[in-house]
This record gives sequence, C-alpha cells and structure tokens, in this order.
Amino acid sequence: MPQRFPFADYPKGWYQVAYSHEVGEGDVVGLRYFGRQLVCYRGDSGTAYVLDAYCPHLGADIGVGGSVRGDCVVCPFHGWSFDGAGSNVDIPYTKRPNATAKLRSWPTTERAGIIFVWHSSRGGEPEWELPKIPESDDAAFAFYAPDHARWRFRSHPQEVFENTVDIAHFATVHGVSAFGALEVEQDGHLFRAIAEVNFETPRGPVSGAVDSELFGMGVDVVRHRGLGRSCTILTVTPIDGEYVEARYTFFVAVEPETGEMTRMGVGFARDFCKQIEQDIPIWENKIYRDRPKLAQGEAAIMEFRNWAQLSYDDTVAL
Repeated sequence: MPQRFPFADYPKGWYQVAYSHEVGEGDVVGLRYFGRQLVCYRGDSGTAYVLDAYCPHLGADIGVGGSVRGDCVVCPFHGWSFDGAGSNVDIPYTKRPNATAKLRSWPTTERAGIIFVWHSSRGGEPEWELPKIPESDDAAFAFYAPDHARWRFRSHPQEVFENTVDIAHFATVHGVSAFGALEVEQDGHLFRAIAEVNFETPRGPVSGAVDSELFGMGVDVVRHRGLGRSCTILTVTPIDGEYVEARYTFFVAVEPETGEMTRMGVGFARDFCKQIEQDIPIWENKIYRDRPKLAQGEAAIMEFRNWAQLSYDDTVAL
C-alpha cells in the first residue's frame, strides 16, 4: 500500500464495523479492521462495545468463544471479565481484578442500524459526531442491506470516495448518458458534492442530481434529486494496509398501501451495486497520481484531496 498511495493507511474518522442486527444482546462477534483483531459485544444494557480482542492475560482471542456476563465480556481461556471501558473487573480464581490488565476500548456509536467506531492514530475521544439519518426513523422507508452489497478489495478509502467528484467517469464506466455541473463545499469534516446527471430509466433519461455528503473518510450519505426520495449510505472501512471493506445500506421508499419496497427504490439499489462492481477493478489496479494532468472542469478533484488531508494525523498509528 505505501507504494501505491502516499498517505496513511488509516485516516481518522468514523467507520462501520458491523450492523446492529448482527450483534444481538449477549452476542460476541470477532472483527478485523485497521490491522487489528477486535471484538464487538452487546451487554445487558443493550449497548454495543468494541474492544481489542487479545486478552492481556495470556493472549486468547476473546472474539473466539468469548461470552457476555452483565455488561462485560468474558475471555474463554481463563474467565477474566472486562467491562466496556476495557478494564479487568473480575478474575474468577482470585479475590481482586488486575488493575493493569486493560483492553483498548474503541469509541462506538450506532446510527441508522449500523455500528461505527472512531479511529485515530492519536487515540482519544471522537473529534466530531455522526449525524442522524432521518430516513432510518421514517416509516416511509425500509432498511435494506442485502448480503451482496458488501465487498472486500484492494484500495483505500480516499481512492473510493474520490469518485464522488470524478463525474466524468460516470459516463465512461457507468454509462450515464449525460452529466452537468458539479458543486462542492466543505466544512471541517464534512464534504458535500452535488452532481447533475441523467438517470437512465425504462422511459428514457431523466435529469436529476446526486447529492453526496462525506463525513470524514469512512461514510458517504447519498440522496437523489429528480426521481423521488431515497437515501443510501456507503461505508468504507480499512481492513489492513492493503484491503478495505465497502458496504451499501439502502433506505428504500415503500408503497403506502402494501409497505413493500418500491420498484424504483429496488432498482436504485441494484444500480448502485452494479456501479461499485464496475469501479472495483479500476480501484484495485490503479496508481495514485500526486499531480494529475486534469482536464478543464476537474478542479473539484484537487479540492477533495485538499479536504482529505484533514483526516490524517501526524503521529504513527498505534
């Protein structure tokens, strides 16, 4: 990865590690992101916690065979218990816990049915919060996250999200019949791009726009203009220094009479999945041009790259 991209493998920000429904009360789920083994569990309080997985006692992976007791996770090797802050609170065969035995606790939040963790090479508390997604609480929309809307490939979050402002590729890669103006704005961790495009429908092209809101380098909330209401969340999470995991979560409009997802909404989801699969071979094989030779009208690419620098800490990753 350092040979391909001249920036750190793990930008700071919020990243998806699971869906809420994948971690029920009492569940312990092993994960691997940011080059580390992690464990996510949900205690009796209903709160989801994410900790480093390897027990500080003798190194067992708590994500493999661990259990939940109260609001703590229990190591399967010797039964040591750790709370959501990563502190050892019980050793079953001694009178008191080991105050020096701690697991790294990752700041965790849930939004729109997704479990996110905050990553920063400096550690510490999150520098900003993720927004609410109104569609996730709106009965006019259905949560839709099919298994096939999840991919693992060789790339970097910055490379994936640069496509947001590379509107010329909409035509060559995705077959969009026409694209127009692109408006961008940035405000700290937020980068917004509104691209005028033609949507291809069975009735022919329809003029509209794609409104993307990037929250750091891990989350893109996309809404359409011109073909009814919709909301799509694209998350990209680094697995290690080479691979990332991308997932689409759709909030699809439903028919008021039946509660079923609309044909147009399902069609949007299908098209989004098709488009990312068209992009993946390019992402996996391209290199990064630090000083690209751009065409007229492509200045937004450099604006995006300048904004992206806000997501990189100066210190070495933990």
